[in-house]
Amino acid sequence: MKGAKQKAKKSSVPVGFGLAVLVFFLLIGLVISMTVFLKSAPHIPLLLAAVLAAVIGFFHHFSWKQMLEGITGAIAAALPSLLIILSIGILIAAWMAGGIIPAMVYYGLQILSPRFFLVTTLLLCSIVSVAIGSSLSTIGTVGAALFGIGTALGIPPAITAGAIVSGAYFGDKMSPLSDTTNLAPSVSGANLFDHIRHMMVTTTPTYILCILIYGIIGLQFGSNTANTDQIAPTLSALEEHFFIHPLLLIPAVLVLVMVIFRIPALPGLLGAAALGILSAVFLQGVPVQTIPQAMMDGFTASTGVETLDTLLNRGGIMSMMKTVALMIIALSFAGIFECTGMASSILKKVVKRIKTSKGLVIATVLTAWGILIGTGQQYVAIIMAGRLFQPLYKEHHLKPQNLSRALEDAGTVFGGIVPYSTGAGFTEGVLGVSAWQYGPFTFFGWINPIVSILIAASGKSMPKTDTSDTKEKEEKYYPGL
Repeated sequence: MKGAKQKAKKSSVPVGFGLAVLVFFLLIGLVISMTVFLKSAPHIPLLLAAVLAAVIGFFHHFSWKQMLEGITGAIAAALPSLLIILSIGILIAAWMAGGIIPAMVYYGLQILSPRFFLVTTLLLCSIVSVAIGSSLSTIGTVGAALFGIGTALGIPPAITAGAIVSGAYFGDKMSPLSDTTNLAPSVSGANLFDHIRHMMVTTTPTYILCILIYGIIGLQFGSNTANTDQIAPTLSALEEHFFIHPLLLIPAVLVLVMVIFRIPALPGLLGAAALGILSAVFLQGVPVQTIPQAMMDGFTASTGVETLDTLLNRGGIMSMMKTVALMIIALSFAGIFECTGMASSILKKVVKRIKTSKGLVIATVLTAWGILIGTGQQYVAIIMAGRLFQPLYKEHHLKPQNLSRALEDAGTVFGGIVPYSTGAGFTEGVLGVSAWQYGPFTFFGWINPIVSILIAASGKSMPKTDTSDTKEKEEKYYPGL
């Protein structure tokens, strides 16, 4: 009787290539249809795709316990990133209350040069985006002000918007406060600051090219006098509501020092937030009893300038919960996709076409790029491509920052160009210019993936791990590969 029960219990069978591809394209179809036509957040289509993957896994005799282990394993790997993202919410609120970000905006707005307006726009949006780690926040605040100035100067709106989005997504890629900058090393197993330093190899030439292109284009529209009426109210409101001093820029400099000296991200960010809190209490006169609420729900201010209030009223732990939820759902799908053998079956097909480390990096960039174009979601592109290719990087003895850089070179910077993405929809709502119009002028998003592919093809900047990283480690990710 006991033997009969054992025979009746069938062993799990990995999902084949056809079904795996079907699930993947159904994911893309769900995300596109529900986000574009139903105006849904990507959370629900991702959850439906995870349920579908689990049902297919069930019919291939995978138990719920096995799939739950896959889910918890994927989420556990990203737990440090989730904690960092929550700490970023605290940091932003603290820096707002402490006048640190307002000081950056105040001094940044005063360096505008009319003849080199597009270059200045790129630089200023880059600075603010690196400081706050959010491309959308940068576009909705400083970007909106710069867009108005550009219009007054007679610069075509699509070109101005392209420069704004390029600078904003530079910060989204390079800032240690950015969720995507933390997500990419998390799914690849890299250290955050190793990841940022490694990205400089592809980002630096891209950024230089952008400066040259925007500089050449800007000379056609430059003028000798600037219409400063657009920014005067913002400067006055900042002076009225905050104590502004160059010393307030020190915490931002300390964040850059963190990158150089490899200070662990979580304690470093919380330490920077503590400086913001001290500045809020002792320099800005913020009541101590209001600080905990600001750290939880975000800083609030009413200056009378709408664009400035949009910048200031943000931060807090709760502001990050939508991102955290999206990561958990996406990682749940990825965990089921892996443990049921779907990722492995696709990977086997990819492996047959990849013979060298150069080809692996190029394939990663193109895959992340394709997933981003298909789904319009940065998180989906980074998580799925990262989890899919991680074992191959171990097999090729490539350090994990090679993978994390490739993920961001395509999976992050192109996010503002895909017309049906969250970033493009937000930008169109703020600036009134669609991605179809400003996309061709968002040079950072186009050039960075190309530079990444060219550097990979040259075989340069691809650090190796020790030869002790063998296929034994890979077996626990994709058994039997």
